[in-house]
Amino acid sequence: MKNENSISSTNEARQILFHGGIMTLLSLLSGFTTFFALAPRIALSSHTVGLLQGAILIAIAGAWHLLNAPPKTLRILKYTLLVGFYANWISTQLSALWSAGRSTYPINGKDMPEGAASWQDLAVLVLGFLSVLLILVSAVLIILAAQNKEPK
Repeated sequence: MKNENSISSTNEARQILFHGGIMTLLSLLSGFTTFFALAPRIALSSHTVGLLQGAILIAIAGAWHLLNAPPKTLRILKYTLLVGFYANWISTQLSALWSAGRSTYPINGKDMPEGAASWQDLAVLVLGFLSVLLILVSAVLIILAAQNKEPK
């Protein structure tokens, strides 16, 4: 018989797996934006980022039962991971479509055409910063939960 924590953990893993599938699907579809994006190389980067993030989410869902942390910490981990990954994919996709955030991309940014509005640059910058912050928090929480040997 499963206890309540085990059922909750299974549900959270299933949700992360679902979002891994959604992220993979979105990234596959975003591969088509290279044909009409103002910055096609960034669109390709968005496609690649989404595929990688989808694979990471699927892997984390499979290893979710190995994380040993209080339910509240695991919930925080789940939401920082999902919001961070979606913000990262959206920021790169918007950057490609708008040709915004040239300074954000040191390698491909030099090839981006100019012309994005300042609010578009700001939106890409804020989403990019938010994604980095949330993904770093997620990584730290995963490390701590994976190292914790005491029961939840």
